[in-house]
Amino acid sequence: MQAALSATPGVLTVELDPSAILSTRPPEPLSRDNAELLAGPIADDLRRIIGDEVVDAGLIFPAALYDLTEILRPGLPMVEALLDIYRGSLRGGAFTPQLLALGSSGGRFPESAIAPARRPGSGPLLVIPFALVAPGPQLEPLRSKLEQVLLEKGRAGLPTDRALRQLMGVEPVHLSYATFHDLSALLKVQLEHAEFSGLWQLLEGALYRPDQIERVQLETGHQFFGTGGAVWTPWLTYDDWAVRHQANDRDAEAGYAQWMQIQRQYMAGLNSHGVEVHVVEPQPGVEADDPEVALGVAQAHALNETTSWLRQTVTQNTEAGPVSIVSLTEQASPLLGPIAYTALVQAEDGSLIELSHDYPVRESGIADVQAEWEGRAKEHGATYHLERPGVITASGQPARLQPWLEFGGSA
Repeated sequence: MQAALSATPGVLTVELDPSAILSTRPPEPLSRDNAELLAGPIADDLRRIIGDEVVDAGLIFPAALYDLTEILRPGLPMVEALLDIYRGSLRGGAFTPQLLALGSSGGRFPESAIAPARRPGSGPLLVIPFALVAPGPQLEPLRSKLEQVLLEKGRAGLPTDRALRQLMGVEPVHLSYATFHDLSALLKVQLEHAEFSGLWQLLEGALYRPDQIERVQLETGHQFFGTGGAVWTPWLTYDDWAVRHQANDRDAEAGYAQWMQIQRQYMAGLNSHGVEVHVVEPQPGVEADDPEVALGVAQAHALNETTSWLRQTVTQNTEAGPVSIVSLTEQASPLLGPIAYTALVQAEDGSLIELSHDYPVRESGIADVQAEWEGRAKEHGATYHLERPGVITASGQPARLQPWLEFGGSA
């Protein structure tokens, strides 16, 4: 009985001049015919680098360029997809070494799950992923050799360089082959150089240690818990940050903007690699010394995945009169844009019904919060104001967010 098929992945790295990718998208995937023209030079490169024994394994690759964030994702879905496609090509028969180059037809990629995103500004390091496929025992020596020699001897040949220039219209600065572990090492260096070592720890855990708990605590007060390819992170409000640091409004505005910037950078970095991020309502238990206890508290208080904002209710008087005015203040940082919305709900006699702060935690949160309060005003037949002072309105020691009371009614 033949052993189950296995795959070992690698990539052809295509380094471009950074100035050439600022506003452009990576090129479209090659057609099927052109994909076959690229297949020959790549196969020749691998035979030269690894040895003639590579011809006893199958080789499959999509003839397209991908950003690293599309490749290094929890569960390595690109590898699983390529293995499934190769397995399907055998139509239930015995393993046969063959070369499969996946190209587009009629402008559509054959497998939508691994179609390149082609996001503007991707790069400057793009890759063409590939997988060597064979029964497990046969593939293991190739996997070991791949890890040993690919990075050291993996410079692409001139025919591959020429094919990429002619077929994809790119101007590579450098072409070489690498394993997924080599890519991970490169990403680690890049993130640590940019002082995001905590982000790399979370990504590495999601990629290679999904059953473990990764806990990242930054000096800035950020917390992240990673396990199972997902991350949970408590959200600190402006008021909580100011209380923690006993900061006045000027210091809190600068300090909280820094906190928010780092929080957004970590969340964006994780999301770009396909790591699901769950925002957590702040709870004392998330600071427990035991990581399992802290993670359990975080998971128990995570926002619903469809919820796009976090609400902090300061005051609520259910016995006040009918709603007459709903005033929404956009709390904005010049650097980051809106960071929160302060809702002031009043009765006709001016008495306070509710004071709340809503924090958009996802990109859609800004529009969702505005729609929520405007809808509530319409529901009660109340006047609705949207105030945009362009700054964070706060006062006190420690500082607390306040509504903008000089009604201009920009809504």
